[in-house]
Amino acid sequence: MENIKITLTEFINFVNKSGTAKATVVRVAKKRRETEDNPYTTDYWYALRNRIIEFHKKGKNIDFIDDTINHIISERRSNYEILISGYKKFLGKKKIKYLTPIRKTWIIGDISIALNPELILEINKKIFVIKLFMSVNESMNRKHADLILTLLEHEMRSKVGGTEPIFAVLEVKTGKLFPQKKKDLSLYPLLKGEAKSFETQWKELK
Repeated sequence: MENIKITLTEFINFVNKSGTAKATVVRVAKKRRETEDNPYTTDYWYALRNRIIEFHKKGKNIDFIDDTINHIISERRSNYEILISGYKKFLGKKKIKYLTPIRKTWIIGDISIALNPELILEINKKIFVIKLFMSVNESMNRKHADLILTLLEHEMRSKVGGTEPIFAVLEVKTGKLFPQKKKDLSLYPLLKGEAKSFETQWKELK
């Protein structure tokens, strides 16, 4: 039995592609797994993701996020600046309280996908369980967000403690939050089928 570990971003990219583009997503993901040794080098946004978490967890000044660009290679700085600006736009003047995040891995067949929303924040007295979408070239929309939100609802509702917390996806580059509109699981069968397709293509690759 093969344990195929992929990221949520890789999986959602696969779901959103068609035809040969799906095969490309699988090929790139498999090559990454075969060569991966250090998440700092393979995860483009590793430094910013962790800075954002630490910023909230330890109650740091906003300069702590700005300082991220001083700890990455120069080639990434312009893209990091775009996402830092977007995150600061999201923060605005909101009253935010950090809550301890939760972790969950979706296992279906031989596929394992770490869902792990990076943040649970109380924003203006409402609790949001937030998955960060970090990209300069790709954009988030309601259709794509709903795919992620379906997985979070199906796999994590029992872990967040009741019906009150709102699952959400944050497109970091624009600072736009896509909150869950309803607890709808109608897309879940589609996601199960796509996971099986991903697994089949992965195993067929030589």
